[in-house]
Amino acid sequence: MDGSNELRGWLEAGARAVRSARDRLDAINVFPVADSDTGTNIYLTLQEGNRAVAKLPETATHREVVAAFARGALMGARGNSGVIVSQYLSALLTEIDRHGGLVKVPAIGLADALGSAADAAYSSVGTPVEGTILTVARAAAAGAKSAAAQGARREAVSVEAVLAARTALATTHDQLPAAHEAGVVDAGAAGLVLQLEMLAETLAGPGALDALDEVEWELTDRARRHVGAVTHDDGGGAYEVMFVVGSREDLRERLTGELSALGGSVAVTGSHRVWTAHVHTDRVAEALALAFELDAPQALVRPVAIAHMPAPGGIGLVALTAAPGLAEALASAGATIVVAPDPARVRPRPIKRVMREASESLTIVLAGDPELRGAAGHAAAKRGVGNVIVTSAWHEAQLVAGLAAATLATPGEDVERAIEDAVSQMWVGNSTPDALDDDLDRNVDEAAEVVTLIIGRGVPSAVVDSAVSSVRASHPVVDVNVYRGEQAYPPILIGIERSR
Repeated sequence: MDGSNELRGWLEAGARAVRSARDRLDAINVFPVADSDTGTNIYLTLQEGNRAVAKLPETATHREVVAAFARGALMGARGNSGVIVSQYLSALLTEIDRHGGLVKVPAIGLADALGSAADAAYSSVGTPVEGTILTVARAAAAGAKSAAAQGARREAVSVEAVLAARTALATTHDQLPAAHEAGVVDAGAAGLVLQLEMLAETLAGPGALDALDEVEWELTDRARRHVGAVTHDDGGGAYEVMFVVGSREDLRERLTGELSALGGSVAVTGSHRVWTAHVHTDRVAEALALAFELDAPQALVRPVAIAHMPAPGGIGLVALTAAPGLAEALASAGATIVVAPDPARVRPRPIKRVMREASESLTIVLAGDPELRGAAGHAAAKRGVGNVIVTSAWHEAQLVAGLAAATLATPGEDVERAIEDAVSQMWVGNSTPDALDDDLDRNVDEAAEVVTLIIGRGVPSAVVDSAVSSVRASHPVVDVNVYRGEQAYPPILIGIERSR
């Protein structure tokens, strides 16, 4: 007996605990930014780990369960907190497995595992900050090590780890200025304590923690009113960028260093030759350039404040684009953006996950490429995705127009219809630097109101400037919008909106 059943039980219990506390964790989330998503991000990360485990046969070994959970959580990590938790649990599980598994690990082995997990959590963060999940991880390890050194059994070591973690959680209120101002403890730290509590109950029994004092998360009467109004400048930016890279090379130092130069809330985790990177930044194009230089098949971009800027009617918007240069503009419309420069390499599972998480009621998906639209339709047809509508958009200019229509929709307006109207009323085409002037002359007529040009990689600015000047000279009332899409192909994408 290697403890794989007990391991599965603990991992499932940890996810259930966070799911039950998800709203409370989101409500006390003030660091690194008050974006009310820490509980959600940790839960979604744990859920992906457990989804991977659920695909294993019941006869799977302890090591196979560890590997599946670690990879699933890493690939599905959400936000800064999810990335850190995935790295923490991956290191913890791997070390426990080295000591024979959950039911065989000795007291000192458990303490060592908690220490390795704390080290992994610290190493995953570009700029470690005390008073956070990192502080609680280190305290739990220290408590476990002290108990093991005094001869405590494994069960008692797990309880001492919880006691030390709870004590450290209480101190995050004073250590972290944003938490102190809001009258709360750190949300990520509270999420980690839940995992340690479930571990102790798995090893020492359901009543093992009954005699311990719990820690209040909201420490003042004003806490719930104040949380959400608190902001914290983490030195990052307005956009969250995440990507996954497969590489045998150790990329932690490079990713951490280069992303830290671009923003804040940097977290980098690695396991099984896969690296997940996270950053808050205003330099989206540079973050994406790094991702694709390292051969990431796709990247996720969304506003950090997306939790506070829902689409009309609570509808989630997802956009798939092959033009990295469009990502920031599209995300500013309140959408979650999947950037895939080579649509043939797009992976359907992340798209399915983004669709599922964008909204609990309805997600509307727009694509800027025929192949991406096909991938979106394939993902939307899968079980468990939820209520998803994939629009008819298949061109980057339609994507721009459709998202603009969604953001301008009035309360009560049919957002899907507004998007489809914008898409259907736009003439679209492709061009090259040599043919651009002729293509515009031929297609921009008196009915044209808006011309959208999306410029690909390597197209000279002089070519574009000349064409734009020509259109404005011949059609002064036409609005010409130019985006540096930096797509690989076609060189130039054209969209023309005409009066009805």
